[in-house]
Parts: sequence; structure tokens; C-alpha cells
Amino acid sequence: MKEKTTSNKKIPIISISVAAVALAFAGIALYSFFAPGTIDGDWEMIVNPEISKATADEVESKDKVYYSFDKTDDYGGKYKTYYQGGVEEGSYKLSEKDNKKYINLGTEDLEYSITGSKLFGRAKLTITYPETTDEQSGTTTTAQDYVFVQAKAPDYENESYSTFNTDKELLAQWAGSRKLTYLTTEIPYSESIKFDDKGIMTIHYKSDELLLDRYMYYAYTAQDGELKFSPVTEKDNQYSVKYKIDKEGNLLFTEDKTDGSIFADEFFSDATYVKAD
Repeated sequence: MKEKTTSNKKIPIISISVAAVALAFAGIALYSFFAPGTIDGDWEMIVNPEISKATADEVESKDKVYYSFDKTDDYGGKYKTYYQGGVEEGSYKLSEKDNKKYINLGTEDLEYSITGSKLFGRAKLTITYPETTDEQSGTTTTAQDYVFVQAKAPDYENESYSTFNTDKELLAQWAGSRKLTYLTTEIPYSESIKFDDKGIMTIHYKSDELLLDRYMYYAYTAQDGELKFSPVTEKDNQYSVKYKIDKEGNLLFTEDKTDGSIFADEFFSDATYVKAD
């Protein structure tokens, strides 16, 4: 009678297969750890050939530019830009062609690449504006690389003065409208103001005609009808105006001798601001 034999010879083969699968998963895991990853997250611009040739260490804190991309699907999402106490919001789209990745921030498709590891905060994002030639002058502008590194976007909403006063009458959102005069044309835009109890005043400028949707953040203190405020990135630069609430409950400003508003010579001028619902 022949003795029955077991399938011991198959065990090494199975073991090798399991080991191969395990190594494959380990490789995938390692790749996910060390690979550059997606564009979502916060990035600080360290090379901006359009504005300055200064290195990242030489750029003043107030002049630093940040981009923040929300978590994206394969096609795009929302993003914000942070600069000098202001935030602008927009949408972006992603695409791929001929093994190259492209991002559209609202105007044109721009090639981009991500190198380094996001896991260790060492990833680098490069967005390239292509070479262009002006049809009328024939002037050619060479391709420009805008380089970003991983960073934490500024928290403008928590950049108040170290000490400040608030006025309960101001603690609300106020809606107003202004006009930008260009030659003989007047372009309307909305200007809403929000005062919070953390010492931050937010001015929201919005205009579809101007393709404008920008939030500006200011540290403020208010007492005895006087409002003092500064851009959150330049607290040494302080403005001062008088304010009052009229009998209809509207917010008015007087003695407005400020400058530096996004359009007008004065931040508020003689505009009337109505408390928003």
C-alpha cells in the first residue's frame, strides 16, 4: 500500500505568494508616504518672478503670498490666496495631457508639478506660466516658474491688537455700496463691514463686473465714537475715524481722512452702512 503524501511542497509557493503580496502592499504604503501627493493643502510662494527677485528669507512677512487648496477630487476644487491681510477665493480645475499635469486658476491651463514628500512637509509645488509673445509688439516673455513650499496659511481672523476695546453697537455685519470711477464710467461694488468681539474688522469687497471677491482683515479698537484700525499684517500703520449710529440704526463715519482702501482714497467716506439681517 502506498503511503499518502501531503502537499507540503505547495506551502513554500503559497508563502512566497503571500510575501510578494505583503511586499507589494508595503511598497504602496511607502510610496504613499514618500510620494509628492496631491495639490491640496497650504503653500507659501518662495519664488515670484513677477513681483520680486528676493528669496523667501528676504521677503517681509506682510508681503508673503500663500495659496490654500481644499481637498480635491480628480478635477479640481476651491482655493484661497492670502496676501497683505487680504483673502481672495476662487475655483481651480485640474487636467492631464501627454503625461503632464495642468491647473487652471480661472484664466488658462498652467503646467504644474509637485516634488518631495508631503508627509514630512518637504514637498515643493511649481506652477509654470508659458512663454508668450505679444502680437502687436512682438515682445516675447520667457516662461516663468512660481515656486511654493508647504506652509501654514496665516490666520488673519485671530490677529487682533494685544489690547483692544469693542463697542456692542458695532458688533454686527454692515452692508454698504460704493462706486469706482474710471474716467467717465462709474462701476458699483458692495462693501460690507463686520466687527467681531475678538478685535477683528473684516471688509468684504465684491463686484461681478470687476471680478472681485476679496476679504480684508484689520485689527481694531473702538471707544467713545472713535475707531482705530490697522491691517493685520501692518499693525504699526494705524488709521483713525469717527463713527456713530444714527436714529435709523445705520452706521456712519465722519472725519475719515484715511487712505489705502482697495479703490477709494478713504475707507468709508460718506457711505451709509445698514445692519445686515
